[in-house]
Amino acid sequence: MKRSTKGALAASAAGILLLGGAGSLAFWNATVTVPGGAIAAGELKLSTPDCGAGWLLDDGEDVPNDPYEPGDKVVPGDVITKVCTFDITAVGDHLRATLGASPAGFAAANALTADLDIDATYQIDGVDIPAEITEANGGDTVTATIAVTFDGASLNATQTLSATLNAVTITAQQVHS
Repeated sequence: MKRSTKGALAASAAGILLLGGAGSLAFWNATVTVPGGAIAAGELKLSTPDCGAGWLLDDGEDVPNDPYEPGDKVVPGDVITKVCTFDITAVGDHLRATLGASPAGFAAANALTADLDIDATYQIDGVDIPAEITEANGGDTVTATIAVTFDGASLNATQTLSATLNAVTITAQQVHS
């Protein structure tokens, strides 16, 4: 092949490459617009609790749930409870939430506080419920029973001690899987 022919072919190839690199080669494309729409959020809320009576003492004797007053003396095996009711607002398709009680803790730690166990149970219309609620529970009234059990594991180390329970917070935490 002659030098001039080779040069002409190289120049033509370079021109085609330059044109393609500059965007002169066209490819098909298309677009579509997807319309927007309104979005509305649901709601998860607990009403202010009604705890009616104060703390109650179940000491295993003939009269369960005697009123418990600060300064009353407890012994291992006693359970002090507070019963509170609150309403649930649960609005939202496939809303799920778990109920829980914060670890309340005590104002100061000692051997007695180590032997006091805090737990919460929940009922709707007198029926125990798991800690999970759904949108179907919207408008329901939950009865929460906060129990402080003196388990007495430390034995004599707890005698004559006192403790101050911090406020217990009931939460509804939304979960999504």
